[in-house]
Amino acid sequence: MKIVFSIALLVLVLLSSCKEKKTAEVVSSFLSDTIVIGNDYPDINSELVLKVMEELRFCTSNDTIVSLPPCTNEYFRIFNVGPNINWKDGFLLEMRAGLFNTPVKQLIVVQKGFNTYKIINQYFGFLIEQRTTKSGYNDLLMGYQDKEIGIVAIKHTWDGKRYNPIDVEEINGYYVKKELKDSINHLFIDNFYAGH
Repeated sequence: MKIVFSIALLVLVLLSSCKEKKTAEVVSSFLSDTIVIGNDYPDINSELVLKVMEELRFCTSNDTIVSLPPCTNEYFRIFNVGPNINWKDGFLLEMRAGLFNTPVKQLIVVQKGFNTYKIINQYFGFLIEQRTTKSGYNDLLMGYQDKEIGIVAIKHTWDGKRYNPIDVEEINGYYVKKELKDSINHLFIDNFYAGH
């Protein structure tokens, strides 16, 4: 009887400790938010960002310079790279199609380093979603126009220095099936040509 009671007590203790471990894992896990990007072009309310856009020669606030578009939301929109990352440290700049002889939208990742702003990434696509991460830099779901297939949605993640394409999630708004992931990723990620 003592042996049966001891075994039952041991099983109960093990189950209890496993349950506590699972609860602790759930509490400590990161819950990501997804930000769906709409089609609106709100006013650019950051003087710093406007100044950086001019310094990098994306646009101008001078009416006499006709070689650059004006620094307005008619042509550009800006996004945070993460919820806790200040504008002064970096931002995402999306340009309308047609600027700089490019028939598609462009997304530029701008970051400050050694007191100067520089382009970290430039992609010939558009932002579909941002997803918060533990790193503080949002994952980006970017849409790219493929002439033969349509819109290919590719997830990009921050590696500490820049964004890299890592996974094809959707084609024309439909999720890529698990059994096709490897071949689709091989086709688009291994041969990625829509930016750097």
